[in-house]
Amino acid sequence: MKIDVVLLTKNSLQPCLKECVDSIYQNLPVNRLIVVDGGSTDGTLELLRGYPDVDFIDDSVGTRATARQKGIEAVITDWHVHVDSDVILSADWFNKAWANVTDSTGAVWGAAVPSEKHFYNINYAMSKLYRMDMKALLVKQMRGERCMMHDTLIRTAAVQDIRIPPNLHIYEDDFIGRYIIRKGYRFLKVPSPYCLHNLTPNERFTGFITTGYLLNKYRYGRFSQILRWVATSFPKSAWIYIVTRDFQASKIHFLSNVLILKGWLAA
Repeated sequence: MKIDVVLLTKNSLQPCLKECVDSIYQNLPVNRLIVVDGGSTDGTLELLRGYPDVDFIDDSVGTRATARQKGIEAVITDWHVHVDSDVILSADWFNKAWANVTDSTGAVWGAAVPSEKHFYNINYAMSKLYRMDMKALLVKQMRGERCMMHDTLIRTAAVQDIRIPPNLHIYEDDFIGRYIIRKGYRFLKVPSPYCLHNLTPNERFTGFITTGYLLNKYRYGRFSQILRWVATSFPKSAWIYIVTRDFQASKIHFLSNVLILKGWLAA
C-alpha cells in the first residue's frame, strides 16, 4: 500500500524541515510527497528537490486553507497523510496509525508532543497534575476540542468534495476534521503513533489572539469556556512553576489564555 503525503511549506527550513522529511520517508509508504509551497525563499524548495517522488504546487498568494485544499485535490491514493513541516514522526508511524483503522474511520491523528523546552514543561507539569501519561493527556485534551493535521492519516473519500473557506488561515485543520465527522466517519485522536512538534514561543504568541478571534467568529467555543480558561490559568501557571521551576513556561501558559480572551473580545 502506497500513500500520498501532503506537506505545506513557506520558508520552512527551520526549525526541523530536514528531520521532518527524513521521518516521512523512514516511516510512511510514500507514493508522492505533495509539497504545497506559499512562496519560500529560504532554501526550503532546494532541500526538498533532493528527495524522490516530490510534486510541487505553488500557492504563493494563498493561505493555509487554500494550500490544504490544493493538497487534498492533488491526492490520488485511497488514503493520504498530512504532515506539518515542524513535526518529526515517531518510529513505525504508519503501521501504528493503520492499526486503528476500521470501516468507520475517516482519520487518525497522532498526539503532537511539544519538543520546545517551555511548551514541553507546560505539558509535563499538567501530566503530573492529572497523573496521566503526557501523550494520553494530550489526546484527552483534544477529544472534544480542535481537530488537528500535525500528523494525520485521512481516508481520501471522506474529503474528496471538501471546500475549505479560503480565509481560514488557521483552523483549516479543524474544518477538515469536522467535515470528515459530518460525512459520518470517525476522527480518531490517539497517543500512538505520535509526533514531536517543534514550535517556538514567539510563533505561538502570534497565534493566540487569532485563535480567540476564530473561536468566537466560527462559534467553535463558548465565552464561558474562555473565561474558565483564564480563571484557572493563574493556579495552573503557579503549579507549572512549582513542578518545573520554569518561569517562562508558567508565563506562556498564563499569557496564552489572556491573549485568547483578547482575540475573542475583538471578534
